[in-house]
Amino acid sequence: MKKRTATRLTKLAVTVAIATVATIFAVQNATQVDTDAQAPEPGTSSPQQVIAVVDGDTINTIDENGTKNRVRIIGINTPEIGRGGVADECYAQDARTALSNLVDGQKVELVTDPSQGDTDKYGRLLRHIHTDSGNIAQLLLEQGAGHEYTYNTPYAGHDDFRAAEAAARDAHIGLWGHCTTR
Repeated sequence: MKKRTATRLTKLAVTVAIATVATIFAVQNATQVDTDAQAPEPGTSSPQQVIAVVDGDTINTIDENGTKNRVRIIGINTPEIGRGGVADECYAQDARTALSNLVDGQKVELVTDPSQGDTDKYGRLLRHIHTDSGNIAQLLLEQGAGHEYTYNTPYAGHDDFRAAEAAARDAHIGLWGHCTTR
């Protein structure tokens, strides 16, 4: 009886092990397929038309197929515009104006970053924004329109963005010269 029980337990253990390995393999492959299908290739570029500036770090665009997108600019966080009766943070409207002056109504390139997710928790595309003038986040940081912002992992241009913020802060440009809490 002991030998018979041991044999059954061995067969059961082998079956469970095989099922576990098969499940892990299936989950990994399913995850890879889903991720690849949803996210664009890292570093790819997409031309878009800016149709609205939401605030200092978010724009609305439309692509060549007529699809509208809300885009959060990688690498910068600007003061929040008040909504629902809440007051604007210091320099919020100025940051929005600075972004409008750079991109409103213009063609831009949305560039993915392999170090960042495709979208944020609000469903906005996470992208670098480029025009003929350069990287928009870096230009805004040079103007003192916001803070360098790293969500989790450093992104392409991270060191340059930090340097741009430091230079604006040291020179008291933009919010660094206007806001006492920043």
